[in-house]
Amino acid sequence: MNQDVAKQSYRGVRCLSCRQSIPLPGIVASMEASRASQESNLGHEHYDWVFSLRCRACEREKPYRSSDIIDFEGTPTSRLARSRGHIPGQQPGKLSRAANG
Repeated sequence: MNQDVAKQSYRGVRCLSCRQSIPLPGIVASMEASRASQESNLGHEHYDWVFSLRCRACEREKPYRSSDIIDFEGTPTSRLARSRGHIPGQQPGKLSRAANG
């Protein structure tokens, strides 16, 4: 039995810090599509534009160029949920006392 399964893919960039894939948000993808159609009308002129993205794996934000955009196979990884302000080993909602007070 041979089934042709459509391979999923998405456009994105590689994180400059940890080398994980970062999927393009909708607004950047639409800007890229409009830029590609404008370039076909203008001829061989090619202008890079810069945008910033935050990596889902290492949480670092870096600037990327439009020339850094590549196709990735599979589905994008989901963002890791982290609770801000929680110190490991301390119970949430329980405050510690200062040494002098």
